[in-house]
Amino acid sequence: MARFDPTRSRYPFPSYPRGWFAVAFSHEVGEGDVLTRQAFGEELVLFRDGEGKVAVLHPHCPHMGAHLGRGGCVEDGAIRCPFHGMRFDGTGACVSIPGEVKIPPAMKTPAWEAREVDGAVLVWHDPAGAPPSFEPPAYFELRGSEGWTEMQWHTWEELKAHPQETSENSVDLAHFSIVHGYSGVEIVDPLEIDGDTLRISYKMTRGLDNVGMPGQTVESIFRVRVHGLGYSVVEVDTPTFDTSFRTYVLSTPLDEGRVILRGGGTMKALPDPNMTEMVGKMFFEGFVADVEQDFQIWENKAYFDRPVLAANDGPIGAYRKWCRRFYDYPEQAEAAE
Repeated sequence: MARFDPTRSRYPFPSYPRGWFAVAFSHEVGEGDVLTRQAFGEELVLFRDGEGKVAVLHPHCPHMGAHLGRGGCVEDGAIRCPFHGMRFDGTGACVSIPGEVKIPPAMKTPAWEAREVDGAVLVWHDPAGAPPSFEPPAYFELRGSEGWTEMQWHTWEELKAHPQETSENSVDLAHFSIVHGYSGVEIVDPLEIDGDTLRISYKMTRGLDNVGMPGQTVESIFRVRVHGLGYSVVEVDTPTFDTSFRTYVLSTPLDEGRVILRGGGTMKALPDPNMTEMVGKMFFEGFVADVEQDFQIWENKAYFDRPVLAANDGPIGAYRKWCRRFYDYPEQAEAAE
């Protein structure tokens, strides 16, 4: 695991946060494919094992250091080193060495805990290397998949931001009117913290000029679910149009100062397939545009550990207190001793 260097970060956090973080989309990892991705200041190698599950391994062969993702291939559900042909399964264990019968016990490479959730591949990161403390919920299982459209995805590469900052927008109620043009922001369900999950719901009104309905407005209800700092889901209901959407914001640290952001969306199908396609496309394009409106702020703001908050900001203080559970602060270690 790469070492976090706080001197390279503009954020006062002691480590990369623990939690589930996206490293790919499921459709990008086909049978026999080998992907190399960056996260947490290092590279990861992805492939599908003999059971079709996505495996994520440390990139270098423990034999003589060859990069498994640069010339490696999948044979019988195991990734083959391009240098000397050792094969490693999804757990990182070596399963064969050309010309050898006995495999040295140390011939293994570290593996990441990985899950496929609603079309995204998530890996578990913990600063101390501890196992997962919670599971990422699959909303197509929780809510049912029947009647929902296929996921649409969009990726933003190398943003100067941090997962805690991108998730903080979900509780920063004051910014919705200034940055995104909403009005009438009102909390429906107050902030609720349940272990590693944070929930809040609010309703907002927005003009429809950008969809060819000048002078008209519509109110939507947003139900936010933040599962750690890398996996957020927002369920959006607009009663006026009888539409339901679900968006995903997946923020993964590339290194101390940059993230890769993945956004996803699905909607409850309407009776007319053509209308479903048109509305779904319009909604997702609006979601993408909304996310991009935050980029200039994220990339140029300073992080104040103790901001001077105003009354209408929303529960930012409670959010930041909750976020501390995802890091290993020195005082937490001292208290545990």
